[in-house]
Amino acid sequence: MSDTNLHLFARFPRLRDTMPVVPLGSYPTPVERLGGIERAVGAAELWIKRDDLSGEPWGMSKVRKLEHYFGDARAAGARRVLTFGPLGSNHTLATALYGKQLGFEVHLQLWPEPPTERVRQTLLAEQALGAKLFLVGTLDERALGELVDSGVRGDAYIIPPAGTDPVGAMGYVEAGLEIGAQVAGGKLPAPDFIHVAGGTGGVAAGLAIGLRLAGLRSRVVAIRCVAAEVLTELRIVFLARRLRQRLAQLAGVEESSLPQPVAEDFLILHDQAGGGYGRPTEASEQARALFEKSASVVLDGTYTAKAAAGLLAFAASAEGAGRRHLFFHTYAHRDLGGLAAGMNWRDLPAPFHLYFGGI
Repeated sequence: MSDTNLHLFARFPRLRDTMPVVPLGSYPTPVERLGGIERAVGAAELWIKRDDLSGEPWGMSKVRKLEHYFGDARAAGARRVLTFGPLGSNHTLATALYGKQLGFEVHLQLWPEPPTERVRQTLLAEQALGAKLFLVGTLDERALGELVDSGVRGDAYIIPPAGTDPVGAMGYVEAGLEIGAQVAGGKLPAPDFIHVAGGTGGVAAGLAIGLRLAGLRSRVVAIRCVAAEVLTELRIVFLARRLRQRLAQLAGVEESSLPQPVAEDFLILHDQAGGGYGRPTEASEQARALFEKSASVVLDGTYTAKAAAGLLAFAASAEGAGRRHLFFHTYAHRDLGGLAAGMNWRDLPAPFHLYFGGI
């Protein structure tokens, strides 16, 4: 670890105090050996980081991001937050839940995905939390480009889709440093590869910056679960470099003193996406069953089951065999029945009725 990195690593808790953050999570999240899965598949050394335990009442990847967004929104004096996602988005649900808890009015613009029972429960839960729901068409690349930055529009704070920009990704710089501290403390041997579900790239970009600051050379492997044009090495590197700029400003150091993100820091696996977003594959369903049986870990069909399938395939490949792998688990299984109980789908805005069999 360089002197500069060691300096930043040591002072990072104080750096957090200089950022507009609303504490929501419980850290560090634990790391565990996946011995049962190793024995079941004869794979290389496998570990898991349980970010599904990052917060209550709702854990998963969104808590680390929302701490920074809601802190930024509160510092800006915003009263409303607006964000975007597919119908069953964990991001929009977490925004609705924590936004209500913090006293924000939450607006959600949602686009279609396959109408599973989980999607229907998510919509009812968001309704129960008082979020204002709007059904929009698929968010195309041009529209996505117009929404890449968080910030205030009037009295509304805009959180980009999936919480992916330098504000939200800062939560994963912290996560990378947290892994570094767990390695330094003997909780985890240094991983060769860290596997994440690949959506819009914010988790991968933030982790890579944090890992380098912690002196780790682990390569971040993003298993693509979205359209190919949404997750690219170029997009992740671009975001990581913007994140580096923000970190330098917050830390009060020269940007050149921080590690420069390069494409070789990342690897995107494209072979687990299957038939499209939200559509399980045979491999992802097998991985989901194996993780539940052998590790008591619950995965979701949209992201983490595909990420787990990618982990297992890569660990058995020529590049991954005999190496140490960490699965960064970002899905928190929660029963939405309690939130959705008593809600009537007919009270949702009319465009959503189609997803409940109505017209």
